Amino acid sequence: MSERPVDIHPVTWRVLCSLRAGTKLSRNKNFALFKDPMARRGLRLFRYLRSVADDIRDYGDQLSVESMPRNGTSGEFALRIDFPLIHGKRTAYLRAGELELLAQDEPEVARLIVSHLAS
Repeated sequence: MSERPVDIHPVTWRVLCSLRAGTKLSRNKNFALFKDPMARRGLRLFRYLRSVADDIRDYGDQLSVESMPRNGTSGEFALRIDFPLIHGKRTAYLRAGELELLAQDEPEVARLIVSHLAS
């Protein structure tokens, strides 16, 4: 996704693209960046997508996916992952644009999500 989605702020998008390209952002060297709430949102989104991908990669056989319309719009997905060893579960919500970002970075994880959505 080379174009910024309309629902992502430009600063958030630039930070997210930098992190996805492998840039390491130090809080000590980028103090002003970490003060900006939109930049911090990009950091949080990057970490969130990475943690969802890690959980799906590790527990993909325990994954269930639903398409969930929220606020009258479609294109949102609820991913439920069960952790049987600790009797836990996680429900992660992704918008369609976030799923596309995940698919670009982790194509095998996105294929697994789509295959569970189709079944």
